[in-house]
Amino acid sequence: MSLQKCDKCNTQFKWSKIIKSIFLAYRPIQCNQCGTEHRIIFFSRIILSLLSVLPLCLFGSIISTQLSLSISYTVSIMILYCVFLVLLFPFFANYNSEY
Repeated sequence: MSLQKCDKCNTQFKWSKIIKSIFLAYRPIQCNQCGTEHRIIFFSRIILSLLSVLPLCLFGSIISTQLSLSISYTVSIMILYCVFLVLLFPFFANYNSEY
């Protein structure tokens, strides 16, 4: 599991650049070395969406009621999960160029 590299010159993208692309509605990433534009593939969008929404819904509705957790404890765990997930998003994002 590593960060995406440029398809043309094999330069690795920065973590911050990929995060910025994801949070700005999947904007294309341009390579700093060769200027090639890379767009996130549709499958990666689906994976990122499922990773963020599905576990939160499952945990929020099923696990918290089964374990009788308080709302504040459940929300705290969900926030920690979101922070952890945001740190991992760049490793799951897959970009493709059209060169």
